[in-house]
Amino acid sequence: MKQPRFWYQKNTFAEKLLKPFGFLYGWIVQFRIQHTKAYQPKTSLICVGNICVGGTGKTPLCLALADYFQAKGKNVYFLSHGYKSKLQNILIDPRTHTSQQVSDEALLFANKLPTVVNKNRAQGLQKAEKYGADLVIMDDGFQNPTVEKKCALVVFDGLRGIGNGSCMPAGPLRESLKQGLTRAAAAVIVGEDKHNLAQQIKELYPKLPILKGHVEPLMNLEKRKGIAFAGIGNPNKFFDMLEKNGVQVTQKISFPDHYAYTREDIEQLLALKQELFTTKKDAVKIDIDLQPKLTVVDIRFVFDVPEQWDAFFERKIK
Repeated sequence: MKQPRFWYQKNTFAEKLLKPFGFLYGWIVQFRIQHTKAYQPKTSLICVGNICVGGTGKTPLCLALADYFQAKGKNVYFLSHGYKSKLQNILIDPRTHTSQQVSDEALLFANKLPTVVNKNRAQGLQKAEKYGADLVIMDDGFQNPTVEKKCALVVFDGLRGIGNGSCMPAGPLRESLKQGLTRAAAAVIVGEDKHNLAQQIKELYPKLPILKGHVEPLMNLEKRKGIAFAGIGNPNKFFDMLEKNGVQVTQKISFPDHYAYTREDIEQLLALKQELFTTKKDAVKIDIDLQPKLTVVDIRFVFDVPEQWDAFFERKIK
C-alpha cells in the first residue's frame, strides 16, 4: 500500500475521524509489550526499528552496522521477519532462495552476511546463536515483544519527520512517540532534520542519545538523465537523492512498498528508451536477465560524527 497523504498533514478530517482507532492501535501495541514474556538474548543484539512506518532508512543502516562490527572482529548475523516470505526459520542461501521466498530485504542482507528469516523473532535469534553469531542485527521488530532489546535504535527520516503525530490508521506512527522512546537506547535521524525532530526528542527525553547519519550513492551520477522508479517505503527519498547527486530525473514512478515486479512491468519501462534508475532493494525482485539493462544505484549509510557512534557502541555492546 501507499501511505495516505493526510498522514503528513495536520488536523485533517480523516485524521480526526480515525484518531479513536489510532488510540486503540497504540494501546494494543503497549498491552502486548507489557504482557508478553521476552526471550533474553545470549548474544549481543541490536534492533534497528522505527516508530513511523516505512522508508526511514533502516536497511542501509543495518548494512552499515554489519560493516562496522565486522571490522571489529564480530561474527555478525542478520535476523529478518521476511515480509510475506514463504519460508520460515531458515538460514538463507542467496544462491538458491528468491525474494518471493524470503523477502527483498532479507535477500539483500543474505548477499552480504548470514541471514536468518523467522517471523518468530525469539526462534530466529536462537537459530543465529546456535550457528555461532556473537552479534545479531535485527531488522525491524521494535514493537515485537518476544525478544528483550537492550540496544534498540529507533530510526527517523529527517525529511518526513513523524507526520501528523497520530497512530495508524490516523497517522504513520506504530505507537506514540513518547511511549516508543521509553524503550529506545538511541534515536537515529537520517538526513537533514527538516522537522526539528531532535528538539522534540530532547524535550521528551533529554538524556536519550541522538545519532545522525545520511545516505549517499556509491557511484558517480553527475550529468545522468533518465526515469527513476522504486517500490520502497519512501520512493521520494530515492528520487531526491538522485537529483541531489546530479541526475536529471525525467519521470518519477512510485510502486507500493515491497512491490513484486513482473517481467511485463520492466519491459514496459524499457520500452520508454531512457536510462532507468532503481534501488538495489528493488533490483533483487527483478528477473536476472533484465537487471543489467537497469542502472541499479547502490547506496551506503554514512555515520555523521563517527566519534559519537563509537562512544555509544562502546557503552552498549560488550
